[in-house]
Amino acid sequence: MYVINKIGAYFCGIYTLIISCLAVMESILRKVFASPTTWTLNLSTGMFIWAAFLGSSWAFQELGHVSVDLIRNVVDSKSKSEKRTPRRVMAIIGYVISFIVMCAFLYGGWFVTSKSINPDGTFALATYAFKFPLIISYLAIIVGSVQMMLTLIFIILDLIAGGEKYL
Repeated sequence: MYVINKIGAYFCGIYTLIISCLAVMESILRKVFASPTTWTLNLSTGMFIWAAFLGSSWAFQELGHVSVDLIRNVVDSKSKSEKRTPRRVMAIIGYVISFIVMCAFLYGGWFVTSKSINPDGTFALATYAFKFPLIISYLAIIVGSVQMMLTLIFIILDLIAGGEKYL
């Protein structure tokens, strides 16, 4: 899972770089040449969605997400257990709750993705000037949710096995 998340993080970085270049290009075309494009906003939005979902697993794996661990720290300081059992149990509960939230994201992603497929088998298109299938952006929710759920499973298993990284 580490390698998959790292590849996702690289794509996240590449997408972010491309989005930045598109924003600069659009600014120059709009302000200097008075000729804005019709496609950069849609492409940037789709790439941002993919970047957010691909990068979230890596951030979670590398403890890059913000967490409020005040209660865990207080419990940990009062605990005399060398295995930090109360903190470990609270961490597992937190990751299980995160897993349940990701299940809801997966369900929602599946729902909107299925709604973007028309009865005749064609895909719903974005309503902007640059038409692209919405399913491309919606699939990021499914792929990112599954990736995050797998990451959470590995984190929970690591905690159960006695790992210290995710405490």
